[in-house]
Amino acid sequence: MSVSAQAETNFSSQLFINASNIQQQDRSSDVEGWGLDLKRFYLDFNHRFDDRWSAVVTTDVHWRRQNDPTDVWFRHAYVQRKFSNRQVLQLGVAPLPWIDYIARKVGYRYVDPSLTTMNQLSEPTDLGIHYSNRGETLSYAVSVVTGGGFRKPRVGDSVDVEAYAAWHVAPGLDIAVGGYRGARTQDKDEAPKIHTAERFNASVNYQLNQMRLGIEYAYNNNWKQVASLVEDSSSGSSAWASYGYSPKHSVFVRYDTTKPSRRLNPSYEKEYVQVGWDWKVAPYLTVAVVGKRIEETSASFDRESNEFGLWTMWNF
Repeated sequence: MSVSAQAETNFSSQLFINASNIQQQDRSSDVEGWGLDLKRFYLDFNHRFDDRWSAVVTTDVHWRRQNDPTDVWFRHAYVQRKFSNRQVLQLGVAPLPWIDYIARKVGYRYVDPSLTTMNQLSEPTDLGIHYSNRGETLSYAVSVVTGGGFRKPRVGDSVDVEAYAAWHVAPGLDIAVGGYRGARTQDKDEAPKIHTAERFNASVNYQLNQMRLGIEYAYNNNWKQVASLVEDSSSGSSAWASYGYSPKHSVFVRYDTTKPSRRLNPSYEKEYVQVGWDWKVAPYLTVAVVGKRIEETSASFDRESNEFGLWTMWNF
């Protein structure tokens, strides 16, 4: 590989903004009615030293209705070494293997993140060492990280490991599995490590031309219970489909079901439905008309939230 390329620096930004109406049943909330959300505001800095070495920094902030703006986070802050077009090593706060893989398969990240991130069953990025290899038949990635996530990067008494592998069975068709094991910095300082946080993911998905189809399953064990005497687990599944019927227009649908507390509150279930129409108005603007429904049920309550409006993605 040539290393003669000149240094190059690029700046860019991305915004996820939506204007929507929320209606809730069985509870009152000040988020009801029409409102505006700045779901994400990314500022990206990318500096390429040569063909092999580069550095990436991405700041992240969001502002949800009735809430103050968040602090500025470093979603990405890493140095990257390319060994080939397929093999990459990243040092710093970089994407974790499973979320990086599955988010590209589901798509429509500006509307909502994928199953595990949306339900706080995983982190999208973390501080550590990240290696990936994308092959024609098999792709895989491994990350050795602190487990603290990008919002509050910190170091515990041990390291965590996340990995994934995807078998490219046929053009566009993948069978993928992933896993996570560690303490998620919950054993920091005097906190005891009683349990180990674990996650298992699996997916079968198809993405070719303008068609996307897929299913994902996730199971978490003691994700937030590392230093607790009480054990708990959670699980969820997601199914999605989308079709681009023209170069600028597509329709999409998604259905998730989760059990957030299988041991402590086994009757608690959550269902999520998303239906939308996407329009690529210009290279810098994508607009979607979206309807969502979230229903939460347990032995003690039955709640429903419905949302409808416009979701937009701006690229500069």
